[in-house]
Amino acid sequence: MKKIKSFGGKSLGGGKQEKLLKDFMKMQEELQKKMQEMEESFSEMEVEASVGGGAVRIVATCDRRVKEIEIDEDLKEDLETLKDLLAAAVNEIMEKIEKRREEEMSKITQQFGIPGLM
Repeated sequence: MKKIKSFGGKSLGGGKQEKLLKDFMKMQEELQKKMQEMEESFSEMEVEASVGGGAVRIVATCDRRVKEIEIDEDLKEDLETLKDLLAAAVNEIMEKIEKRREEEMSKITQQFGIPGLM
């Protein structure tokens, strides 16, 4: 293996430093793999938001795709209320998605001993 010079001119090409570098690179590869798997799993994770006592309900996946929107029939007559409730439901679903994504990310970063990555 070619010796790598670090700051201060010391060699990183042998012994403990080489092992540390290899271990770090392996950990980085594992972390990237886990992150990719997590991103792929987001398309299967669903969250739900309901506002207005259930008058508007949204189901979305954690890859930020809306799967379903339900609107109470009574809201057909009140467009302003419908707009307000839709905005509230969208905001709530986005917050829930971000929270779930952060929770999943936290699980991975804890496995690798990386605190507070997100």
